[in-house]
Amino acid sequence: MALKSTGICLALPWLEGMASDQLNRPRQRFFAGYFAYGVPMPSDDAADRMEHGWFPVGEGRDYLAPKMHESIMPLRDKVTFLSGLSHPTMRRTSAHKGADYFLTGANILKTYDKQSISIDQYVAQELGGETRFQSLVMSSLGGVNRPYRSSTLSFDRSGRPIPAQNKPAEIFRRMFGEVSQSEQNALASRGSIIDEILDEAQDLNQHLGATDRRKMDEYLSSVREVERMTERSKRWQNTPKPDVGRDGLELDANPTSPEVYLTVMYDLLALAFQTDSTRVATFQTACEEAGQTDRFPSAIGLAHSSHKLSHEKKNYADVAKYITFLNKMHANFIKKLDSIQEDDGTLLDNTLCFYGCATSKTHQATNYPIILSGGENMGFQHGSHLRYGDNVPLSNLFVTIANQLASPTSSFSDSTSDITEVLG
Repeated sequence: MALKSTGICLALPWLEGMASDQLNRPRQRFFAGYFAYGVPMPSDDAADRMEHGWFPVGEGRDYLAPKMHESIMPLRDKVTFLSGLSHPTMRRTSAHKGADYFLTGANILKTYDKQSISIDQYVAQELGGETRFQSLVMSSLGGVNRPYRSSTLSFDRSGRPIPAQNKPAEIFRRMFGEVSQSEQNALASRGSIIDEILDEAQDLNQHLGATDRRKMDEYLSSVREVERMTERSKRWQNTPKPDVGRDGLELDANPTSPEVYLTVMYDLLALAFQTDSTRVATFQTACEEAGQTDRFPSAIGLAHSSHKLSHEKKNYADVAKYITFLNKMHANFIKKLDSIQEDDGTLLDNTLCFYGCATSKTHQATNYPIILSGGENMGFQHGSHLRYGDNVPLSNLFVTIANQLASPTSSFSDSTSDITEVLG
């Protein structure tokens, strides 16, 4: 349901009175999160297996969760652990490239030219049409960094990285602050400049050879993407933003205080979904070799960087403590979504959350640690540990996600099928 005025459509939050209207079903949302460097993996017969290990023991609904997952176990029936999945073409890569292909599954082992659309952006093409922001892309470092050390998880339909936002105050302002006159003027100017560029480029294109024309087409594709974003922003600039107060939000937080910083970033994600500012979001909590984010272990009194901790091969106590901290931050986000009521369920029931890493042990790009949660109203079923063999690509899960949330497809990246065990 929406309010309409002067040709502008303003989406309303989900209201109980909408329940009787079959045309107004709860909004579907998708979240993807990532952490770097892998997880501690003591052997199955090790004395510290349940104390320091990441992967559950046992399969199906009777699995035992290691200690580091205690924070999310109150929602056990809304959580699924998956093990064994990976992107086959990238199993021989340096694990530090993980964020670059985690959501794309692209074969960028030797060249970045084969980078492709990420699953969040594929879903956003379907779910993002009715919201102010087609998607919300966040990371603790911000921007895109560089190829093979990406600080964003999101890549557009041409495989170009989408810059991530990392400043809480700016994220809040964009979602809930007033649009200034200078911003409106800049938006109008940008539209005029794009029109001129496209006109001139089309004239030039007629006189180019095949190679140069291909390069020009790639350039024009980028310009047209900016054009689409500009037109979208123009359509929304006169639509009032949700009235959200700053109370309780530490908007000045930065990565030097990781617990406060991650808390407010996750709070902003929850607000974005709750206010229907967007229905698709990604968050790279800690990036590969990324300055202060590599010092996050200091939040819990650990002396070493997350990178150095990840190389521990015998004493997993410290790295397990750090991963437990990250798990708790994510679990708090999941719990917050589950505390917000929507119709006959919760915000979590209407949000599929995908969270994990592209390595198991450090520098081993196999057997990704994955947690899937929420999305009950989109057909997802939880409460189990699902173990897969090495021949099952993670992209098979992306096919299932695409089919439940977006346009039906039989393939995504290097998929070979879909995964039905996660569905009810």
